Amino acid sequence: MIRSIIVIVFITFFIGTAVASERPTDAQLHAYKVVHHAEYLKTTAAQAGGTNKLIHTTKLPTEGTDPVVTPALDHLYTKAVIDLTSGPVVLEIPEVSKDRYFSIHITDQEHYTIYDEVRPLGKYVFIRKGKNIKVPEGAKAIESPGDYPHLFIRTQLFSEDDKPNVIAIQKQIKLTGVRKTLKFDNAIKFTLNTHDIYPQNKGILASVMDYCVEDHKKVFDFMTKLGETGKIKSNIGLFGPIDSDEPHSNDPVYRASAIVGHLGLPAKHAIYIPRFINCQGVPLNGDNTEVFTLPYEPPNVKEFWSITRYSAITRNTLPGKNDVFNAYNTQPDKNGNIIITFSSKDPKDGSYWMPVNAGDPYYYVIRYYGTDLNNLPPDACD
Repeated sequence: MIRSIIVIVFITFFIGTAVASERPTDAQLHAYKVVHHAEYLKTTAAQAGGTNKLIHTTKLPTEGTDPVVTPALDHLYTKAVIDLTSGPVVLEIPEVSKDRYFSIHITDQEHYTIYDEVRPLGKYVFIRKGKNIKVPEGAKAIESPGDYPHLFIRTQLFSEDDKPNVIAIQKQIKLTGVRKTLKFDNAIKFTLNTHDIYPQNKGILASVMDYCVEDHKKVFDFMTKLGETGKIKSNIGLFGPIDSDEPHSNDPVYRASAIVGHLGLPAKHAIYIPRFINCQGVPLNGDNTEVFTLPYEPPNVKEFWSITRYSAITRNTLPGKNDVFNAYNTQPDKNGNIIITFSSKDPKDGSYWMPVNAGDPYYYVIRYYGTDLNNLPPDACD
């Protein structure tokens, strides 16, 4: 349902019939996150065949239909809706070579990160916070304030030829728990009934039990206009835990803006730089040609980088078109840079062409994995 709302609101906005709204209330901003995430959990559990069941993507989400908003094309996903209503759930993770990025990320029902780790290994036990449960020796406990934390594992994919290696890793990941069907009619009521609301947010969701499609459109329109301002320059403050010390992490507007990437990582893990506008502040549109220059070896990036383009109408990839450039499918020029051209027609000028649809709005995201927050790599407009 919410995904359909997103598409409708974006189309409405970009054909010019929507108008900018005033800032939503803090309660509406929080509900925007919670409702989107709850609907995503329901959709994902249904696709998996129930809770506590792993879904492995075995091909990159390039056809614009992935339920993950703004999906990355750097890795293949493994994900599951963890269900703790019948007790602990056990996750077993194999060892992965150090030259391959591999991570685990757990998000709670209020859309806060509760655990993340690069190159996890061994046994992890998900338990409901406050339960007196003994964890097996050698296992890591992951406490969740709700019954339905979300598990997201990223395994780096170097190329199409590398796919069998990634799938072999995915097959070694094991999840053990009671499988159930996830159903609810009211996402806010569902969250209040199955998740311990953080003290910082006490009473907020309960005040918007009547949150509806019109409210969601209002918040969505506000967020779309915010994206056009360029105010949100990265994911700093968007995805961390509720007690994150990242700048802006206590700002409801920044937190709600995270839904453009939904399952993004905290900034200490990876930096995302989204761009809805060009360097002159004009919204990106397929009728215009945009050229950006980036360093092929950006400073202070321990893992890898990529740049991916998305439709601003669907917040997803464009079917039948190249969507991503990274260090594995590009080469630096004589100055150590790569030049990327966004246009509806191939420029045939030696730059790397990122095709866009004529007349359609789009945006792109630069992802830097393993960065120094005190010395960030450059944006294309720096």
